Amino acid sequence: ARFGATLAAADRRLAQAVVTLREPSPTNGFVNGHPMAHHRWLPSIEKGGGLALDELVESGAAAVEGGQPWVGEAELELFDAPTEELARLEIHEPIAAYYQQVGVVWDGGRLLASHTSGAQ
Repeated sequence: ARFGATLAAADRRLAQAVVTLREPSPTNGFVNGHPMAHHRWLPSIEKGGGLALDELVESGAAAVEGGQPWVGEAELELFDAPTEELARLEIHEPIAAYYQQVGVVWDGGRLLASHTSGAQ
């Protein structure tokens, strides 16, 4: 299978990728092998009220089930943009491309930082 994706912000293309899956893999590489941080934000319901929620969190999973992993090659291009730094990343040697369907039961997590005014 061959998949393509693009990333854009403010009507500018920042990245594009093409992943070509070749064969089943005995592992899913290192995907999900480390704790993941996520940013959660929600604007205030009141106009001009700022953010009602602005947190950096680490999510915890109670159960995970995955399908057959696949491995292949990836092509990744990063483009310059006046307000973004993504193109400054250097890609020397891609390891591989992996794909796996995953189902997760989320069961809480850990607050890493809160940036909401007045938050504990």
